[in-house]
Amino acid sequence: MKATDDSLLRRSSLFQFLPEEHFEKLRALLQEEHHEFGDIIVRQGEPAASFYVLLSGRARVVKVDQNGAEIVLASLKPGDSFGEAALAEGGTRSATVRCSTGVEALRLDRDDFLELATQNPELKQHLEMTARHRALHGFLYQFSNFGRLPVPALRSLIEKLEPIEVEKGGAIIKQGDAPGAMFILEKGRARAFTANNGSQRNLAFYRDGDFFGELSILNGSPRAATVEAFTDCRLLALDPEAVRDLKRHYPEFGKLMEERLAQYQAKTEARVPLDFTTEMLPAETAAHNKVGLDPDAVKRSDDAEAPFAEEGGLFRKSKKRIRKIEAIEQIDEMDCGAASLGMICRHFGRKVSLARIRQLCHTSTDGTSLKALCRAATELGLAARALKVSLRNLPVLPLPAIIHWEGNHWMVLYDVQPAYVKVADPARGLRKIPRKEFEQNWSGYAALFDYTTAFANAPESKPGLTWILPFLAKFKIIFGQVMLLAIAITVLELLFPIFTEMVVDKVIVEKNIGLLKIILLGMGAALFFVQAASLAQEYLLSFAAVRLDTAILDFLSRQMLSLPMTYFTSRRTGDIQRRLDGARQVRQFAVQHGIGAILALVQLAGALGLMAMYSPSLMFAFLLTTPLYGGLMFFSQKVLRPLFAGVEESQGKYSSHQIDAIKGIEAVKAAAAESVFRDMMLNEFLSVSRKLFRSSFIVMTYDSVMQSIGLISTAIFLWVGANQVMSGALSIGGFVAFSSLTAMAYGGIMRTLGVWDNLQFATVLLNRLNDVFEQEPEQGRDRSRLTPVHSLEGRIELRGVSFKYGGPEAPNILSNITLDIAPGRMVAFVGRSGCGKTTLIKLIAGLLEPTEGTILFDNVDLKTLNYRDVRRHIGMVLQENHIFNESIARNIAFGDSEPDLDRVLVAAQAAAAHDFIMRLPMGYETKIGESGLSLSGGQKQRVAIARAIYNNPPVLIFDEATSALDTESERAIQDNLGRLTAGRTTIVIAHRLSTIREADAIVVLEKGSVAEVGNHDQLMAQRGLYFYLSSQQLGI
Repeated sequence: MKATDDSLLRRSSLFQFLPEEHFEKLRALLQEEHHEFGDIIVRQGEPAASFYVLLSGRARVVKVDQNGAEIVLASLKPGDSFGEAALAEGGTRSATVRCSTGVEALRLDRDDFLELATQNPELKQHLEMTARHRALHGFLYQFSNFGRLPVPALRSLIEKLEPIEVEKGGAIIKQGDAPGAMFILEKGRARAFTANNGSQRNLAFYRDGDFFGELSILNGSPRAATVEAFTDCRLLALDPEAVRDLKRHYPEFGKLMEERLAQYQAKTEARVPLDFTTEMLPAETAAHNKVGLDPDAVKRSDDAEAPFAEEGGLFRKSKKRIRKIEAIEQIDEMDCGAASLGMICRHFGRKVSLARIRQLCHTSTDGTSLKALCRAATELGLAARALKVSLRNLPVLPLPAIIHWEGNHWMVLYDVQPAYVKVADPARGLRKIPRKEFEQNWSGYAALFDYTTAFANAPESKPGLTWILPFLAKFKIIFGQVMLLAIAITVLELLFPIFTEMVVDKVIVEKNIGLLKIILLGMGAALFFVQAASLAQEYLLSFAAVRLDTAILDFLSRQMLSLPMTYFTSRRTGDIQRRLDGARQVRQFAVQHGIGAILALVQLAGALGLMAMYSPSLMFAFLLTTPLYGGLMFFSQKVLRPLFAGVEESQGKYSSHQIDAIKGIEAVKAAAAESVFRDMMLNEFLSVSRKLFRSSFIVMTYDSVMQSIGLISTAIFLWVGANQVMSGALSIGGFVAFSSLTAMAYGGIMRTLGVWDNLQFATVLLNRLNDVFEQEPEQGRDRSRLTPVHSLEGRIELRGVSFKYGGPEAPNILSNITLDIAPGRMVAFVGRSGCGKTTLIKLIAGLLEPTEGTILFDNVDLKTLNYRDVRRHIGMVLQENHIFNESIARNIAFGDSEPDLDRVLVAAQAAAAHDFIMRLPMGYETKIGESGLSLSGGQKQRVAIARAIYNNPPVLIFDEATSALDTESERAIQDNLGRLTAGRTTIVIAHRLSTIREADAIVVLEKGSVAEVGNHDQLMAQRGLYFYLSSQQLGI
């Protein structure tokens, strides 16, 4: 080493104080290096294990930020050093050093330095101080405005900083306190706010590198605001005297403080950033945590013309008032968000189906979040924005908007007036609400929407009855015959008023007995043919109805079975049952009431035509009440339909509770909770009964008004008709005949109105059925693109598989699972409860689809395979196995129309079920299930295991398959399955770790991720999570 090199080392702040003897030892440890222009001496992120001193040349210290941009932190010249932190702490490099010219440098390795530092403690202490100053220099340069200061000012600032720490929720500064230190936030987040009369006003939100607290120092005034730690915070404090000293000696520092003061003077209330959203949610929304919001506090100045507007003209309030909006009724109570978004879509010109919106919103049994509504709208092509709005900005809110009502409901706000607002409520239809009541019940959260050209491509739903039309078309000949019979019946019935007129005007007046006999004979013949035609009509309708019921039930069953598992998990059991029950009622309306309406209209048309022949003026008098009937139909549509919808929703909810009560009766009895459960059921029924009473009362009122209108019509007819008879314009016989025609017409009107009444209820049922028909089937409607699976080798691969229930904001259940399961291998999944084991095997079986990543069977993507074919090659035993109401043999061979008794026997023996089955009265023909023999939990599980291996599948999946078995049965199954799993891919989930000791591989899951992989001996040797779980079971 040259003498000049020694002088450079001595000039280094790190070694200038070393005694000569230590310096000589250090010099012997240094190694010379040469680097060319552009070479990287150390790279950001790599292990830090050496300290460097430049002997010649120049280099730059650069740091890459989170956006990939390089920030130059410093320029190095001969005598400068870097890497002190590597000697003191190790870790990784926080920056890159790149040569600006050719460079000669000396390198000191950390291991050598630590050995030297043990002989000189002052060296290590000074090193730590130097490394801290270097780290603070880099931090301030990268993250804060202090990076603009010249090097001397920055170095002086660093020397004056004092580190402090504040726990989450602690006050860093309190409003009203005397002037104190200013702070630089080194790590964490904080919020500045003022408090006045119990309310808080946000002023600023601080992150790494932000500074605050200087205002009171500069103005000499008390603290103007409180600063609270949102997370655990590490801060750097600068006392007032140090601030004044820096301002006095460094004009650049003073200028920075003046700029900061100007910012304070112009400051308004701060917007809430996205990363502060969770903590900033108000307390009243905590219970409704599905309102996933992106709060955005808008301008609060009263004279702001468009406080919500964005660049591009979006979210500007229209000058045209919205008078009306098309309301969509919610199918179930959790559909209010999806129904509200459906109204928004219709306002902008596209009738998107509710099922499609539900799917995009990831609606579950607890509803839809506001964030999910906005995301769904964006996917459909609308511009969407979620925010919290102050009451003063309500008049300038762009409409229509979805608003959050009473903490648990979504509605569409479409008109705001000084005294009232108008909303479209998915549960109650169009409503006018007093402004004061609205302001009391509105949480302030809203979603704004605006049209974009992409929305023109949003998929529209088809008319509700399109699914039933193909079934009706098969019976078009029968329906044609029914129509011809209806016309014949009407013509024959119209003969009766003519016969009546002839009796009055001819027979009675002229005393013509012969004519009377002819008339009576004609009336008898007409009556005979009317009855014969009516019987034929009823026979044809019944014939069609029975076959329609069969076809529709088969179609509905196919549609339901084709739906993905997520459809059933996001709806209550009772709601699904009510949908199935509604199918027959819809058929009944379409066949009987639909044909009845046509017959009634034919009858009405015939009666009116004959009336016109008798007296046009009298016919028009009879029709004077027609507008009243129209009003009654409008009333039925607007009032009765929402009532019927509410009743159906409540009935579905109550049915779910009934099913729950029946399934859980053992738990109710065991807990002696009969009285509590009865009260709960009674309260649920009272809710239903109140809606039933209201709907029944309205229906009775509807019927009474309908009859009153009929009486008014009859009174008008009698008045006008009597006057025409007295004036000689109409004969008495004609008057009597006309009276019979009014009775026929009135009957036709009543039947038509009755059909219209039933149509409202059928529409409600149809909307609920459309939820089934419009839902996308599992793997889509076109299965021709799917690859059939005739056989499987059994190789299963998972590549970066992740899964979450609900929308994108939901937490991951599984995260980045990558596994390769070779054919014929046994792999066990273990872990704590809730770590995602069962979800993982459902993904492998195609019961659920990954949110991210790919699952492959025999090197083919599972999504391209026919799921049903794949599942036929998988034997699966779930935690809860359903026993069907069939014989034991048919339960084991479930899926085959006729059981293969030889295979049933082999499967039962392998599952250790043969012995207990043979002890039953009828052996394998013993009927089990709800209407048969009751089996114990262990017996049910053995039947389920036999069912899984009946088809001799190449892949077996056991989810706690032996959890309900006694030790002897478990050992018997293990012995048998050991032979059966040979040559098969077997996946096992077990909490009893003793049952998986022989597995080829054990995968330990923790919080949805793979924590450990290996066989039993390897994992025990690692003494990790698997060792811990095993030791807990063994009590060691």
